[in-house]
Amino acid sequence: MRIVVICALAVVNVILESTLFQYTRIYGIKPDFSIMIIVAYAIIRGSAYGAFTGLGIGLLIDMLYGRTIGINALSYMVTGYIIGQAHENVFKDSFIPSFIFNLLAVIIFQHGFLLLSYFSNNFPSMGISYVHMLLNIILPQSIYNAVIGSIVYRYIYKLDEAPFMNRRIY
Repeated sequence: MRIVVICALAVVNVILESTLFQYTRIYGIKPDFSIMIIVAYAIIRGSAYGAFTGLGIGLLIDMLYGRTIGINALSYMVTGYIIGQAHENVFKDSFIPSFIFNLLAVIIFQHGFLLLSYFSNNFPSMGISYVHMLLNIILPQSIYNAVIGSIVYRYIYKLDEAPFMNRRIY
């Protein structure tokens, strides 16, 4: 049942991110709810869940909106795997780890995305310096994600602890 819920969350998230969540921008920066879902499952279930959730959401985004298939998928997958490495050493019932890991996840994802975009000749921001992107896009988005991600993590944690999540679907 857990896999069905993760897939449903991913599909609903991708649909809402392209429509409704566009209106959550503050000074042109919008939170990445995909990273929030990936970080939540990476903290709760470990690096395998984080990596596969990231791969699934990334492929869905790449197929629907990307110019090159695989850039988002690989970036989200690596982010989920790296964040999931701390799975056993994190107190899962607190807001602080989700805040810190959402902050780090945006930084990891954005750097991976920029590197992959650059090496695939698909660089989205010709003429913009790295320092400008770091100060005006990456850091504000990571702070925005960390604040909202702590709230989203709490709901996903409660959803994951629900009794129906352990049922098997045959």
